[in-house]
Order: sequence, then structure tokens, then C-alpha cells
Amino acid sequence: MAIATSRTLALSAAAVPVAFVVANTVSYALLLVAAHLLTAAQYGTLSSLLGLLLISTIPMLALQTVTARRTATRGGSAGIVRGTAAVGLAATLVPAALSPALALFLHLHSVVGVLLVAATIPATAVLGTAMGVAQGRRRFRWLAVLILAGTGGRSVGGVVGLVLGRTPDATLVGILVGTAAAALLVAAAGSDFASRRASVRDRTRAGVLGETAQAAHAHGTFLLLASLDVLLARHVLSPEAAGLYSVGSVTTRAAVWVPQAVIALMFASLSESEQHLRTARRASAVVLGLGAALVLGTFVLGEPAVKVIGGSKYHDLDGYIWLFVLLGSLLALVQLAVLAGLAQRRTRRVLVLWLMIGADLVAVLTTSDGITPQRLVVTLVAVAAVAGAAALALTVRPRR
Repeated sequence: MAIATSRTLALSAAAVPVAFVVANTVSYALLLVAAHLLTAAQYGTLSSLLGLLLISTIPMLALQTVTARRTATRGGSAGIVRGTAAVGLAATLVPAALSPALALFLHLHSVVGVLLVAATIPATAVLGTAMGVAQGRRRFRWLAVLILAGTGGRSVGGVVGLVLGRTPDATLVGILVGTAAAALLVAAAGSDFASRRASVRDRTRAGVLGETAQAAHAHGTFLLLASLDVLLARHVLSPEAAGLYSVGSVTTRAAVWVPQAVIALMFASLSESEQHLRTARRASAVVLGLGAALVLGTFVLGEPAVKVIGGSKYHDLDGYIWLFVLLGSLLALVQLAVLAGLAQRRTRRVLVLWLMIGADLVAVLTTSDGITPQRLVVTLVAVAAVAGAAALALTVRPRR
């Protein structure tokens, strides 16, 4: 019976990586369709709004983390529903209030695109909480369905809006409709979620809002760190060299993304005190193994990898494309340490992220004279290696 249960759980867990692959493929499809149907100026506008949309998912990630931890540890479901509503409302009002300033900063002709991004946040908050419940209860097939519904609904809706309207705003309308439809279906299907009607805050010391704010801080800081290399490249390199670096950074993002499914599967066990250390060591071994395989693969197959990513015109990356993958693998190790800390309410690990951001800024900006894409990625890898070693020690060593 135990063997059959373990086999069923393993088969169920296998659905999550598949869902990640399909969801990200659909997301890339939206970008490819947009590149073909929009003008260069329109594509630039849509890219900036999609970047804002990515930032707007931070509350969703935070709610997912908090709900998964509470569900896995039975740490209290009071306040989850109303907490989700409060976080979704607050996270919607902020970009809506700042829409004139954001539109000016992004060189947009109107605030419509920013308001459409803000309008998607309540639905993503619902999806984040639902995914957290599934993750905490180890209902991996349902988690896979939610991943596909959330990301798939958003991207498919965006493609439909793009094809019909041929404008960035039409694309955002499609994204809003697709995301809202997914959230409504999930809310209707999840009777447990609908029954969570309690106060916004728990009666325990830290409520849903406080935990969500801490998790949002961690997720937002990592998002900043993961995007910092491209921003620095844009600042210190020539436009051509920055473009070359951006192509290489695609593999950095891939190396960060590949272990995500594994971390999602193990988060519930990371939340349980009696299993935390053993699970953290297993997760670290998996992340290290995946990173090593990716680095070795791109080291051996550098030229073909570059051709697949950007084409032969970026052949200058052939000899050191593996460094970009190494950077992403080290970032994934740091992210694991932070998420493992959140699973046990050890929020101070976010300091590793801020120290890494500061070190990156100092290391790059003080040596920017005559810098090249290769020198830049080497510098960032050096910082990430130190941070990765520290993060690994925090993850696998017993807590005093």
C-alpha cells in the first residue's frame, strides 16, 4: 500500500514540471506572435507593460508561499480568504494610483495599459492562494492544473486579444480576461477555498498580511537581483554589447527557471520542522546537479546553443555562454536558500539578496572602464559564487 501511494504521489508530482514547461512555452508564444504582428514601437510598449505585469505577480507569489507554508504545517487557515482580498486590493490600488507617473516613466501615450495591468492583480492573488493550498497539501496534479490555468489563461487570452486588436492595450485586455476567467473557474471549483471566511489577521503573533509582506519582500528582492545583470549591462556597455549580453542572459533566466518545479514540489516538506533539514539537503543536491548538468552541456555545446538562442550573428558568445548558465545556476541556489528560509519563517535570509545586489553594483560600477560582456558576466559570477556558497551553508547546516 505504501509503495502504491508513493508511486501515485511520484506520478502526480511529475505533472508539475510538465506544467511548468507548457506554461512557459505558451508565454514565449505570446512574445513571438507579438514580434510578428506589432510594429517595433508597439512591441517596445508591450514589452514594458509585460515587465510591469511580471512585477505585479509578486503578491501572487507571496500569497502562494504563505498559504503553502500554513497549509503544510496546519499553521492556521484563519484570514487566508480575507487576507487574499486585502492584499489583492492593496496591490491593485498602488499601481493604479501611480499610473500617471508609471506611464510617464515608461514613455506611454496613456495610462490605460498600466490600469489594465493593475486590474489583473486581484485574479492573480486568487490563483496564488489556490496554488498555495494545492502545494501545501501535496495535491500536485491540481497544482499543475492551476499553473496551466493561470499562466495559460493569461497567455492565451493575450494572444487572442493581440490577434483581434493588434495593439498593446488589446493584448492587455486579453490577458485580463484570460486571467480573470481562470481565477473564477478556480474559485468556483475550490469549495475549501470559498469556505475560508475568517478575520484578515490570525490570533497568532503574525497574521496573514504580515507574513505576505515578508514573502513579497523576498520575492521582489530576488526579482530585482535576477534582473540586475541586464540593467547593469545596459548601463555600462555599448548598445551593441548590451544586446549581445542580453542574448546570453536568456540562458541565465533558463538556468534560474529549470529548478523551480523541484522547489515547488519540496516546499511543503521544507515547511515541516521534522523534515526540513533532510529535504533542504536533497533540494540543494538537485539544484546543484541540475546546474552542473546545464553548465557542462553549454560548455560542450556552446556554438549550437548560441545558434538556437540568437543565431549565428551572436557567435562571439560561443566560448563563454556557459558562464551565463553558471550565473543562473548560482542564483537558483541563492533562491533556494531564501525560499527554504521562508518555509521556516526565517526571513533574515533576504539579507543575502541585498548584500548580493550591493556587491554587484560595487563590483561592476567600479570596474566599468573598458568592460566587455565577458568581463561583466565573469564579475557577476564571482559575486554569485561567494553568495551561493554562503546560501548553501545556510540551507544545509543544522540550525543552532
